[in-house]
Amino acid sequence: MADLFSEVYNCYFQVIKSLITAKNCISESELNFRIKSGCFEESILYLLPKLTENGWGFFEKQDGLFRSKLSTDFYVPLTDLQKSYLKAILMDDKIRLFLSDAEISDINNTFADIKPLYTPDDFYYYDRFTDRDDYENPDYRAHFRMILSAIQNRQYLDILYESRLSHRVHHHYLPCRLEYSIKNDRFRLLAVEERTSKALRVETLNLNRIKEITPIDKTVKRLPDINNALRRSYYRDPVRIIIQNRRNALERAMLQFANYEKSTRRIDDDTYECLIYYNKKTETELLIEVLSFGPMIKVVGNDGFLELMKERLVWQAGIYELL
Repeated sequence: MADLFSEVYNCYFQVIKSLITAKNCISESELNFRIKSGCFEESILYLLPKLTENGWGFFEKQDGLFRSKLSTDFYVPLTDLQKSYLKAILMDDKIRLFLSDAEISDINNTFADIKPLYTPDDFYYYDRFTDRDDYENPDYRAHFRMILSAIQNRQYLDILYESRLSHRVHHHYLPCRLEYSIKNDRFRLLAVEERTSKALRVETLNLNRIKEITPIDKTVKRLPDINNALRRSYYRDPVRIIIQNRRNALERAMLQFANYEKSTRRIDDDTYECLIYYNKKTETELLIEVLSFGPMIKVVGNDGFLELMKERLVWQAGIYELL
């Protein structure tokens, strides 16, 4: 079941569907390019062998090219299992950030006879902060919708924000990206202040600290490339980890660290090296995420991160001794 949902309900499904319904033959280099373009940089490590070797059997090889065995009108209707999964997704309170109450009600009525595959009570999060965002709050939902719309329309917003020290700041921001933190169970906004100079400065705003939002009648033709600005804030040395691909550790690691820029290479049949690039603001969060993998991941660099790991482990050991 894990394999089914990891491929069906994300970008993997879209990319594979476009490949297996292609009319023309495809070279291995084209498969490589399409997977990297539509998925993640490291997806090629998992998907290409499944498509080209003794994996899913979607293609037949002819003169060095791959031809799909399926017709171009390939269509798969929703199964009861998939409907059950969608019913479970509707029980997540974060879904109300993307769908209205009326839309959720309509979908629930459509799937009225379907039992959810799981419920939120089936999960226990042992490594997550408890002061999560309040996704039921009407103001929070309204702010999220306005930010999402502004990103899509490349529109500036007037935002009143309260810092951790209760200082209120009022600026015009161009929202560029929404990010979700699993460990904090919170959303944050990456935005650019209205430019007063040529320097591009990316601000990170926690959505739960936004007090007011007002759309501004000002747009841009395209969103700025904030990736370059973020790269300049990275530490000079990335975290270097070695992943032993046991208990599906590679796939779990790629999902866990999906919001970080990284580079992954294969060392041998079940060992991979991954470089994770990060900055000071996300260092503690990354540290907790790395530690959650236990012996499946070995950290071999950098020295600063290794020192923080040692301090964290000593601190945790001290807590256990007091229990």
